[in-house]
Amino acid sequence: MDPRYATQTISSSGMVMIMAAEMLDLEMKWNVFVKRTETTEKKFKPKLRTFFSVQESSVIARAKRAPLPKLAKAPSEEAEAAAEKYVKKIFKSAAWQAQLMAVGLPFITLAFKEAGVAVFVDVGVVAAFNVTNPIAKKILQERVFKFAQSVNKTTEDRLRSQLVHAFSRGESIPQISKRIANVFDIAKGSRTDTIARTEIVGASNQGSYQGYLDSEIVETNIWVDSRDARVRTSPHNHRLDGQERALGKRFSNGLLHPHDPGGAAGNVINCRCTTAAGKLKKAARKGIG
Repeated sequence: MDPRYATQTISSSGMVMIMAAEMLDLEMKWNVFVKRTETTEKKFKPKLRTFFSVQESSVIARAKRAPLPKLAKAPSEEAEAAAEKYVKKIFKSAAWQAQLMAVGLPFITLAFKEAGVAVFVDVGVVAAFNVTNPIAKKILQERVFKFAQSVNKTTEDRLRSQLVHAFSRGESIPQISKRIANVFDIAKGSRTDTIARTEIVGASNQGSYQGYLDSEIVETNIWVDSRDARVRTSPHNHRLDGQERALGKRFSNGLLHPHDPGGAAGNVINCRCTTAAGKLKKAARKGIG
């Protein structure tokens, strides 16, 4: 049991009270986590929507200039090959990669840093959480790169899919432009909400985990499910709430922490779980209130 909750032998009824106090503490930590991440998400969303608007204008402009393949209701295989070539002409993934990384970096860094700082405060570490050391910089660079790559790949895949349908039906440029606009309407709507939540919550959880490691006093971390009506009921995080693992040991779903970069999409997208510091090294306990 975490020494911050109990320091002496207690009765069974007292144990129930201690366990209730632990659950209340975890709920409070989740509420703080949600408030912090949602604040950053709200700042991130307008920047994402602006990015998608700029991207939409560029793609439609390129589509209007690029000659259509000479296909008239082509067989699907021919339409797919034509769409593959055409999407490369209108969607310049390398350029968008750099631009989206620049959009995401400040918000992902902020979420990572705020989480690490919160861990230090929670466990009583009197030091600054460092996001400029080589380890933190590598984590952030990899996270931002993967974020931009994944978002742009999804956009490109959706554009390609629409082009296949368009070429198969022999559609005109105005019709294709409408299909492109529909892809970006979704991007600026529900996709932006999902991306912002996934990336900010992910960066926050990774920041917390790095905070545990950097503190040098946290020995275990505890999985904390979301505490509202939106909690997941899928097999991916069933009965994870309250699980405790030593740092470096995986939870029963195979993750080191929520939004573990190595996790499958089903364990990551829209996940709102977090963790809390568990056991602390004995030498450090005297300094914990």
